[in-house]
Amino acid sequence: MCSSTKAPSSKKKSERKCATKEEYRQLSSIMGVMNNLRKQGTLCDVTLVVQGKHFPAHRVVLAAASHFFSLMFTSKMMESMSHEVELRSAEPEIIELLIEFIYTARISVNSSNVQSLLDAANQYQIEPVKKMCVEFLKGQIDATNCLGISALSDCMDCPELKAAAEDFFQLHFTEVYKLDEFLQLDVTQVTHLLHQDKLTVRAEAQIYDAAVRWLKYDVCNRQQYMVEVLGCVRFPLVSKTFLSKTVQAEPLIQDNPQCLKMVISGMRYHLLSLEDREDLGESSRPRRKKHDYRIALFGGSQPQSCRYFNPKDSSWTDIRCPFEKRRDATAVFWDNVVYILGGSQLFPIKRMDCYNVLKDSWYSKLGPPTPRDSLAACAAQGKIYTSGGSEVGSSALDLFECYDTRTESWQVKTSMLMARCSHGSVEANGLIYVCGGTVGNNVSGRVLNNCEVYDPNTQQWRELCGMREARKNHGVAVVNNRIYAVGGQGALGGLDSVEYYDIASNEWRAASAMPWRGVTVKCAAVGDVIYVLAGFQGVGRLGHVLEYHTDADRLVY
Repeated sequence: MCSSTKAPSSKKKSERKCATKEEYRQLSSIMGVMNNLRKQGTLCDVTLVVQGKHFPAHRVVLAAASHFFSLMFTSKMMESMSHEVELRSAEPEIIELLIEFIYTARISVNSSNVQSLLDAANQYQIEPVKKMCVEFLKGQIDATNCLGISALSDCMDCPELKAAAEDFFQLHFTEVYKLDEFLQLDVTQVTHLLHQDKLTVRAEAQIYDAAVRWLKYDVCNRQQYMVEVLGCVRFPLVSKTFLSKTVQAEPLIQDNPQCLKMVISGMRYHLLSLEDREDLGESSRPRRKKHDYRIALFGGSQPQSCRYFNPKDSSWTDIRCPFEKRRDATAVFWDNVVYILGGSQLFPIKRMDCYNVLKDSWYSKLGPPTPRDSLAACAAQGKIYTSGGSEVGSSALDLFECYDTRTESWQVKTSMLMARCSHGSVEANGLIYVCGGTVGNNVSGRVLNNCEVYDPNTQQWRELCGMREARKNHGVAVVNNRIYAVGGQGALGGLDSVEYYDIASNEWRAASAMPWRGVTVKCAAVGDVIYVLAGFQGVGRLGHVLEYHTDADRLVY
């Protein structure tokens, strides 16, 4: 603790007194003596009684650490004169921890006691403990508990914790709304959340999906709230194709004239001029997402090649890249971090480099247990799943591994039904899909068209309908319950074909072809648009970015 003194008129330099290490040691020693006296019951002038358990203490020490006890002992309240003070709404173990903290400034906050400690620290106004509990809970926020922590922060008057939980919910809405914590909310809570302007979604169709999931979770009791809940969906922002093929076909909506009216209003919006569209107000205003989307490219044959593409203005920007160049790696995005896994630097490697997009910072984590290149990866519910690839001098692998971003640990999971490398992998509805690739090595192996899906709950794989064309090094993306496979290399060379897998019907269907053949292709979905980044063409590399508008089955160059 520091204090400053005003310089005297003799023009001496101003003095500044700070507590020295010796003074801190003295204060610590005094509190150590006070704590020993407390434990011995010596000079104690008050006893806190909690559920029949007695805790002797010193009034002056309690009052100095807690505004609650300060008011109690310095006012004309009955407790100010009592030798025993009963704390009725407290737990003995928690009060013991708080008293120990008051005397020693030491306390252990963990997942077992944090809620009780926060409740008690809030009630007895012990701010340092409250702050520690808030910091602990902020570090524990995830998709399964963010709504519960937000509700807890309301009860405990913790605006900082509330803000952290809401930020997480808004950023991870598309994961949270599929979990029980969201589905068990009441109608007031769910409409409040769905109305929020800062929900990060790829498309308004995801808001619709959340609303329908909530209604169907208890359809008998919730059907009465259809207009209220679906009124949170900004139907003018939903694509024409999704409105006509998915929304209008929903039985719940077909049986409700008011909901049908909202859908028809959304379809009419697409027929209006731009001037008229501006007059529709909030229902046609895009949500102000916490972060805009960028599409990043990492690695390849070029040295230290890291760049991101901004779809808003079609601009490219370099990203500082600290690692050596490598090729045939894979990248996946989760919780504002890009994970770059495996790859080859003459030989396959097992490193994992991480790029935090918010902090513009790089760091490394424990890489996959097996060094591989030409692998694929995707993320689901805080876990990164890597599949296939090839080792030094080996054919494709059937290996399937999982990295938990919370525990920062790797696990080997059930092997794929077929070994493959240079394939595609995506997550959809909590399941892991892999498609295509090559069964031998990336140069001369047989190109595959077969596909399979992994369920993290059962930890089992099952085979799916095969693609129309065998392909490897193709791009994959998920839009509106469809998995798109774009370009890549077939048995006879580069492909310009595009096809999509309809998850509901287990069927692959053809889509509009690209204007050129792409031997290596990467894809990223933003809303209903898939951005196709063409790489090696067979005789050279392309720097073009295609926009594939899935609702119109149209490619824009």
